[in-house]
Amino acid sequence: MSDGNEPLLVAPDWGADALAVVGLTAPEHPEVRFTSAGRNPRAVAVSTDGTRAYVVNHDDGTLSVVALTAPEHPVLRTVPAGNGPCAVVAGLVDDRVCVAAWADGAVVVFDKEGLQQGPPLPVGSGPCALVAAPGGGARRVCVIDETDATVSVVDVNQAGAPFVTLPPVSVPGLTRAAAVAPGGRFAYVASRGEGTTDGQVTVLDLDADGRPSGDPVSVGAEPRALALSPAGDRLCVANYGSASVSVATVDVDSGRVGTPRTVPAGPHPVAVAFAPDGGVIHVVGQTSGILTAIRPDTLDHMAVPAGGVPVGVVFGPGGHHSYVTDQAAGRLTTVRAAPYKTAGIPAGAGSKPVNLAVSPDGTWAYAADSASDKVAVLDLGGLAPLDPINLGAEHKPWDVALAPDLGFACATSPESSHLLVLTPAPGKQLGPDGDVTVTPVHWSSDARPYGVAVTPDSRYAVTADSGTATVSLVDPKGGKYPIGAEVVGCQEPTGAAVSKDGRTLYVADFARTPEGRPGGQIAVLRRKGPGEWERQDVIDAATGVLSGPHEMALSPDELRLYVANYQNGTVSVLTRDAVSAPWRHEMTVAKSPTPMKQPTGLALSPDGETFYVSNDAGGAATVEVFDVSTNPAEHQGQIKIKTTQDPLNAGLALSPDGRYLYAVDARSSQSRNGGSGTVYGIQLNEGDEMHVVATAPQWHIDRPNALVCGRDNRTLYVVNQGRKESPDTREACLAVITLKDSRLDVESAETRALDKNDLPYAAAISDDGTLFVANYSSRTVTVFGSKVTSVPVGQPGASQPWDVAVTDDGAYAYVTDRTAAVLRCVRLSDHCVTSLNVGRDPMGVAIAPDNQWVYVANRGDDSISVIAHSPGDGGGARGELAVLAIWQDSRITKPESVSVSADGVWLFVTTENSGELLMLDAKTGALRFTVPAGAKLVGSAPPPHPTAHLVYLADEEGATVVEVDTRTLTPVGGTPLGFDVRQAVGVPPMP
Repeated sequence: MSDGNEPLLVAPDWGADALAVVGLTAPEHPEVRFTSAGRNPRAVAVSTDGTRAYVVNHDDGTLSVVALTAPEHPVLRTVPAGNGPCAVVAGLVDDRVCVAAWADGAVVVFDKEGLQQGPPLPVGSGPCALVAAPGGGARRVCVIDETDATVSVVDVNQAGAPFVTLPPVSVPGLTRAAAVAPGGRFAYVASRGEGTTDGQVTVLDLDADGRPSGDPVSVGAEPRALALSPAGDRLCVANYGSASVSVATVDVDSGRVGTPRTVPAGPHPVAVAFAPDGGVIHVVGQTSGILTAIRPDTLDHMAVPAGGVPVGVVFGPGGHHSYVTDQAAGRLTTVRAAPYKTAGIPAGAGSKPVNLAVSPDGTWAYAADSASDKVAVLDLGGLAPLDPINLGAEHKPWDVALAPDLGFACATSPESSHLLVLTPAPGKQLGPDGDVTVTPVHWSSDARPYGVAVTPDSRYAVTADSGTATVSLVDPKGGKYPIGAEVVGCQEPTGAAVSKDGRTLYVADFARTPEGRPGGQIAVLRRKGPGEWERQDVIDAATGVLSGPHEMALSPDELRLYVANYQNGTVSVLTRDAVSAPWRHEMTVAKSPTPMKQPTGLALSPDGETFYVSNDAGGAATVEVFDVSTNPAEHQGQIKIKTTQDPLNAGLALSPDGRYLYAVDARSSQSRNGGSGTVYGIQLNEGDEMHVVATAPQWHIDRPNALVCGRDNRTLYVVNQGRKESPDTREACLAVITLKDSRLDVESAETRALDKNDLPYAAAISDDGTLFVANYSSRTVTVFGSKVTSVPVGQPGASQPWDVAVTDDGAYAYVTDRTAAVLRCVRLSDHCVTSLNVGRDPMGVAIAPDNQWVYVANRGDDSISVIAHSPGDGGGARGELAVLAIWQDSRITKPESVSVSADGVWLFVTTENSGELLMLDAKTGALRFTVPAGAKLVGSAPPPHPTAHLVYLADEEGATVVEVDTRTLTPVGGTPLGFDVRQAVGVPPMP
């Protein structure tokens, strides 16, 4: 059934004596329903409002009125309609209906409900076809009188009974091919002509009672079908005898037909139809089985097989599909005529997806939801949302990018000035339903990064920083850089602690006083920007009551700092009233009656109430446990590390969840040439003695001096000093150990290089995963983390980098600069920046797959700039940037985003506050298709492989991600059916 909200095709099925009602809700798989009609139904018409269908039954001599919006489409009335009725037209003035009675040489006029309006009106002999102006309210009907080759005009506009205007007009060799222009003034009638092999098109002025207007226009031989574009400005004639189509312009004011141009269409073209928007013509060849699609503006054409003996073609109401009758197979073949929206995937209630990234295999995608703190995860195969990824309450993502190797993804958060790095479990790849760790990487507070792209080698993320006029290169897999000795300012760095956000670093300096007495200091370093640090403060020995400071721990609220004093066997507890306030000594923790000896390692529980400190307790290395929620602190017990005869300086680390404690020992003997050292561990409250977790050399342990736990609770970072003594020199390194689920056994391990000439001594890790290693010999700090290299491309305030794209060889990044109205080109190898003036307010940027062209969407002047490098020096370097073309079209209004299909054929453009996707020819800029696809489309992402034929769009207002199938002129299926679609009428959904 139809309730008026379903697009339909209706057509008489001669063989079944029925009206076929074809539901097009699923346009590629039409649903066919039948309503019984009279014998041999020949033609159908539909009322202006789409509620009634009118079927003429040739053998019964009747007209049936069918309700299209009622269940089962019942016949409301069947009335006499003369002898041999064979044609019907509806949508006339006052919703009148006109029927041609062939055997009577007459037409009969009815009202909307099928009641006859006056007696039959005699016309010429053998009336076989009726045409009237489209759109409803037609005032006149042209009657094609086949037997005597004339055209009669019936006037239904006057009050009272309809009448025939003048004697029939002779059109020699007349065929059934005819059409009336929108507005109803001119009719166009095709004929075979006389004394020539060419056919003709005669123009009749209906306002002059049907008199010919001008001379007939020559077309191809034996014109069988004629169609006018919906705007009335193009005429197309299928020339059966010359295997061609004639296409001509039409002056809508005078009705004059321009000189026709010929397009080959294969043998025996028999039917022709314009798409509802007039942008394409479909022609079918009866004996060739070929459908030819023609662009009426350029006459570009292409052809596909459409059936054994196709005899008719009609467009569905939306224009994205046409339907072809295959007479030989008795099928209705569906042809995808244009791109169309195939699905909408909900991105979550209240969401505003703005940009998205599609996986390399095209099966899933991430979408940045600018209205929440989440990245939506979408199953593109199942067209369904999956569990989103939470980024943290302060983060509102704008853009998202995937590394091609699926080793990480990135999302920008302009409001919080962060890049969010999304990584899978160790050894895994990102997927639609895998565990993801989110690591915030902080920019300066006013950076406001918007666009992000990932280099093809999956090495860098590249961001466009709108607030600081920079382009940043980020190494999410762990960049490494040093903080120099002149900044650290320590003589003997032996300890490190870091704030949660990774922006404040504390370095313990074991240094003695000039007199050689125990002392030391703590240097406080502050990060100025990516990779830039400055010494902000120092806590001297007197202020901190320090005596050979070693490892440190910072309380969760960052208002307490605990320092292990190696020389006097105590722990100093420092406090401050606020994060910005100065430090002062609060208390000293000591063990009584047996003092601690040479404490080096120190760890603090997540609640800040318990700390653990290593103790070389004379023949037994232990961890002493203190409750520091009170002053003085209370000793609660000890955990045994191992029994030893040698001094043991044990580094400690506590898992972030507070459940497991680990220690390292550099002196546990192994083979001399294979390294030495052991990592121990214990599940707290499960005994009082640590167990061996990892040993040298199997797990890359080599004289470990310190360790820290990763934020995932299953990663240990072990700082190895190696061996500097000859003849068995071994380089320092960082062992990254992944633990099994038990967290007391090793699953895998890998190494990262440290300075081979240095002596790494202590380590600390921030919440974003940045690791700091204090180096005793060089007096530096090595930073392992998301290395950020910022490249200035303009001046803050005068520049606003917005979107970024990277060439598929990873050599260049192109960035739009909205305020400066330029395109920035950054050579990634040496950070060289060149700029090119483009249009006003350039927003989106995309690169063709062959790297030859760059496309920029200029929102401020409604254009697309096409840019290329001039030829280089032959050594791989590109030449100067130049604008090749400026593409404009009336539909390109405030363009915001661009992307390119993986095969380089299509340029996809979204415009401000528009729900239409614009598809441009990526080589010429011609606007080929506009696809209604949403409410407010803001970003597009084609899958990366050329055979996908899809594009996904973020619909900000519709809270969905939309899938559009970009294929055109593709047969996609068939439905067994016996009607001829030349007699079919499309019915759009009711508004």
